[in-house]
Amino acid sequence: MSVENESPDDLKDYVALIADHQGNLRAFIVSLMPGSPDVADVLQETNAALWIKRKKFEPDTNFIAWAFKIARYEVMRQRDRTKRLGRLIFSEEVIEVLADADAPAKPDARLAALDSCVGKLSENQRKLIQARYTPGRSVEQFAVDTGKGASGLRMALLRIREILKDCIEKTLTSAER
Repeated sequence: MSVENESPDDLKDYVALIADHQGNLRAFIVSLMPGSPDVADVLQETNAALWIKRKKFEPDTNFIAWAFKIARYEVMRQRDRTKRLGRLIFSEEVIEVLADADAPAKPDARLAALDSCVGKLSENQRKLIQARYTPGRSVEQFAVDTGKGASGLRMALLRIREILKDCIEKTLTSAER
């Protein structure tokens, strides 16, 4: 779709595509930013980016996969803004676990898989995840509270992220069968 050749019908069709997928986009963004008050802002930024990039969309390709990729970048931009303000909730690694740009699953399924997988963690693993992603808390503070080493806790977090990633992938794969 080039600017010179954009007909009113082409624009109408593109707007309809965006409108038809608002629920999926919102759910996808929520799955990447659970509990964040910034979801509506990120959705709005995603819609603006989709409009600006409309000439790059190739008709007859997977619109929602393309839109999810753009939404993921907007979530990362919001994450960077939030980090600068000192309100970071989830790290880039967790967002990567939640959003695999190459294979977008239904957001509700991905979120359900994450919930299920977090439920399979041990109590200590869940406490570590909760401590790490609670605003205003740090691994160092958790280390002091528990009497453990911060570097060991960081390694444990790395292992937990891998466990969650593998579990989410297995859950989504088995759900597809």
